[in-house]
Amino acid sequence: MHNLLDKEYHPVIEDFITDYVDDEMSSVERATFEEVLVHDDELRELAFSAKEGKNLLQRFQHIKAKEDFIDRMLNSISSSS
Repeated sequence: MHNLLDKEYHPVIEDFITDYVDDEMSSVERATFEEVLVHDDELRELAFSAKEGKNLLQRFQHIKAKEDFIDRMLNSISSSS
């Protein structure tokens, strides 16, 4: 699989992806952008990956680690070196 970050997009396209992911487009803008996504596989993959990433982050923001998690993680990292 290729790295989605290898290709650079114009800032306007990045803004469209952000607005698409954040559901901040009018219905006309959304329909037009989705038509573009139909014809551009890489852009579609990037937009859908961004949307899925945002959804995953929202699901995990409610998970709280135990108080000593950071200390245990640091100990684990230092002992594996």
